[in-house]
Parts: sequence; structure tokens; C-alpha cells
Amino acid sequence: MNKKIVILLVSILVTLNIAAVPASAATDRQNYAGDQLHTLGLLKGYTDGTLALDNNIRRSEVTALLVRALGYSDKEVPGEGKQFSDVKADYWAVPDIQKAYKLKLIVGDTGGTFRPLDNISYAEVVTILVNALGKNDNLEGEWPTNYIDRAKEIGIIPQENNGDIRRKVTRGEVSVLIWDTILVNLNK
Repeated sequence: MNKKIVILLVSILVTLNIAAVPASAATDRQNYAGDQLHTLGLLKGYTDGTLALDNNIRRSEVTALLVRALGYSDKEVPGEGKQFSDVKADYWAVPDIQKAYKLKLIVGDTGGTFRPLDNISYAEVVTILVNALGKNDNLEGEWPTNYIDRAKEIGIIPQENNGDIRRKVTRGEVSVLIWDTILVNLNK
């Protein structure tokens, strides 16, 4: 009987250890970009002191990050905002969502929603970055391909980037995209 209990306990511990291993760890490049953005005060960490770069990132988090990166976190942005039906007035990111809307970084969905708690896709992040650079004029084709093509054209994503553009991205991947966008913008 004791042998069965020991085997059961060992099995549980092994299962817990396997479950605790992250599906994918942040790469060195993601760690570097995340650290740079954190040092600049753009990427906020969690209460446990980590940046959690291998976690998916929400639409509201990316919006807040971009508003900070553009230097508008403490500034008023002129223009008319938009009340998204799924964003409560007391939600922490409302000021950033409104600023991003006024800056034409985001438009929301056709149904008048923003989906602030949804994880953001690669295509959505690239779209916001192209908008942030003001390079969204005269786009040809349909979304998201037109934005991906423009991002390749201006150098914020690699030309050979042909992966799944609708996949959800991590905080580390967004850090690399934003860091690369900052570098491209500085070099022009």
C-alpha cells in the first residue's frame, strides 16, 4: 500500500513539474528588447517583478505601451474620442485607449467594440505600428496583408517574415516589434 502512495505522489509531482514548464521561453532578442523598453519606462512589469515576456499580451496593454512609446501618456490629445461598448468607464486603460483612438492608432471593430482583454495578433500589432509611424496612406490590397507589406517596405519587420500573421503574440514578441520600430524610426 505504501509503495502505491509513493508512486502516486511521485506521479503527481512529475506532472506538476511538467505543467509548470512554459510552452515557450522568451528568446535572447526578446529579453533584450523587453529590458530596453522597461529601462525607458515603456514596458511595465508585473507585481512579482517580472516582465513575463513569454505571456500573451492583451490589446489594452499594447495600446498603453504604444501611447507611452509615443510620449502621450501624460499629455492631452485633441480630438473626439470614441466610447467602445465593451470598455467600461473605470477600466485602467481607458485614457490610453482614447488617446490611441484620437491618434488614429486604433479604430476598434466594426461592431463598435475594442476587445481590451483579448490577446492581440501579430497583424494587429503591425497595423498599430504602421499607423503610429504615419505610414498607412495609399495602402493597396486588403487588411492585414496591406499592413504587413507596408511594414516590410519600411523595415519594421523582416522581408522574409511569412509566418502566421493572425497568431496571438507574446509580450516578448511585441517588445521586439516595438524596439525594432523605434530603431527604424531613429535611423530615418
